[in-house]
Amino acid sequence: MRRNRRPIAEGLLVLASSIALGCDNPVASDRVLPPTAVTTAAADRLPDLGMARLRSLSVGTSSGRRLLRYSTTIVNIGSGRFEVRGQRASTGDPGMTLVQRIYNDAGGWRDVSTPGGMVLGGDGHNHWHVRDLQKQELFRLADGANVGRSDKRGFCFWDNVSYRLSLPGAPQSPVYQEAGCGGASSLQAAMGLSIGWGDIYPASLPDQNVNITGLADGRYRLVVTADASNWFAETNDANNTTSVDFELYRGGTRVRVLSYGPAAVIAARP
Repeated sequence: MRRNRRPIAEGLLVLASSIALGCDNPVASDRVLPPTAVTTAAADRLPDLGMARLRSLSVGTSSGRRLLRYSTTIVNIGSGRFEVRGQRASTGDPGMTLVQRIYNDAGGWRDVSTPGGMVLGGDGHNHWHVRDLQKQELFRLADGANVGRSDKRGFCFWDNVSYRLSLPGAPQSPVYQEAGCGGASSLQAAMGLSIGWGDIYPASLPDQNVNITGLADGRYRLVVTADASNWFAETNDANNTTSVDFELYRGGTRVRVLSYGPAAVIAARP
């Protein structure tokens, strides 16, 4: 009786293929291995700081000085919140070290140390301020000379101006509050700006001005920049500055707005 057998060469080929595939049963070479899970790293949701249009320009006097007053509003138009946290070991420490808390799209966060710091406000506000968050300078248009700078150095900020609440992820009501600025006895402070929100410093507040005593009549540009030192992580550093051109006249006692520079512009999103 003839027995039906595979050719020897064919059998050896199946055996070699099975061993190469790691099969327990050399003949059962059609086993399917389970799929391997793919892990995707969480992506940062960074803020994007900018300045809204400068407002309320006027000339006033104080203690014999002539002052150019104005209102500034720092805003966040990024895809993530802008949050900073300060801390100190004891009330004997005059300042707080500062970190930026960066959130991601998986609901987590990480703290990043910054060169900046917090100081207790010395302008009548008994709370903590982030040092040098904004830079405010005055230039003469005729030759570009820098002719003044604001003495204001500290800023405590929270959601108090709705700016672009149509942005993805923007909360429709304030999240960060003034209480986050802490007080004289605080060992920690946390302040921030939600997506689409801003914080205003009105012209009436102390140091919200540039000393223009003795400045000649003429045309000038006031330039205000958010995070000029690039201490904080954000998506776009190119849109942090706004400005206003104005004319000073009547012996430096009057101001007339000529034109506004760009306010915070939302970058194109993919």
